[in-house]
Amino acid sequence: MAMDEKKVFVVIPNKNGVCHLSYSLASLAETLYKNFQMVIVDDYSIDGSVAFIEKHYPTCKIIKMEVNKGFAGAVNQGIRYSFEHGADYIAVCNNDVKVLPEWIDLVVDVFRKNKNIGLVGFKEILKEREALFYDWNATSKVKYKEVHGLPGCLYVCPVEIFRAVGLYDESYFMYGEDNDFFLRLNKLSYSLIQTNIPVWHYGEGSSQGQKFFVTWLAYRNALRVAIKNKTFAEIIWLVLSLLNQGCNPFLSNKKDDPSCKRLRRYNIGINFMLILGSCLWNIINIFSTLRARNVVIGKVKERFQGK
Repeated sequence: MAMDEKKVFVVIPNKNGVCHLSYSLASLAETLYKNFQMVIVDDYSIDGSVAFIEKHYPTCKIIKMEVNKGFAGAVNQGIRYSFEHGADYIAVCNNDVKVLPEWIDLVVDVFRKNKNIGLVGFKEILKEREALFYDWNATSKVKYKEVHGLPGCLYVCPVEIFRAVGLYDESYFMYGEDNDFFLRLNKLSYSLIQTNIPVWHYGEGSSQGQKFFVTWLAYRNALRVAIKNKTFAEIIWLVLSLLNQGCNPFLSNKKDDPSCKRLRRYNIGINFMLILGSCLWNIINIFSTLRARNVVIGKVKERFQGK
């Protein structure tokens, strides 16, 4: 290990995901970058996940959650552990992915070249298009582009960015917390960079058997993200967009789009009721969302004060 090789902590939330950990951890264990530590944050799994990790991956750090705070809370617990144990970079990683062995090496140098980069994400390859993941190899040309949002299944972020921007907003529980984090990065003028380096993603690996709950959260949290971070016109546009995605019978269903799959999982009537319920939930909780919005505004003012 090179003396200047930065420490990377890979934070992996898990709840009853042993069927995914069996391939995900095997893939991550093949990582060529030496100075990295896998941190599994387990949320009351009853499927033998912890026993599986202890038996097959004893070098993984396992954090057992004492309170169910969902995906967002589990990620935050892993980030705090990484803070306390000398992390230079933190990778937030779903429990249902496969990575290339060189995935860390190919992105960590990007941060050294540009201090204004907030995070680097990857190209998501869904299980339906698995061949695209295996077609990529180390001789492929790595490309980078600045984006406003990207898949949250895996990304790498410097520790100082989390300290400046803050952790995940646990009010989301799961779904939407990554988009909220990305928007806060943008507001603070940090760049989001997406590479063409692929990461294979099964999709919804942490929420098997909770399809209705997941769809409810997808609608509810999309609206909360907008209220917290966007203008009134953008909020109205989002509501119309959700109605179009969930209730337009003429809209084609993109089977390879995970967001579309969640929002069009049920029929028009159920989707409409979910959207209506999401609007009501956000109205009831409007003051807590506005307080969170003010915190973001305060961080922006603090960063640019005097500039």
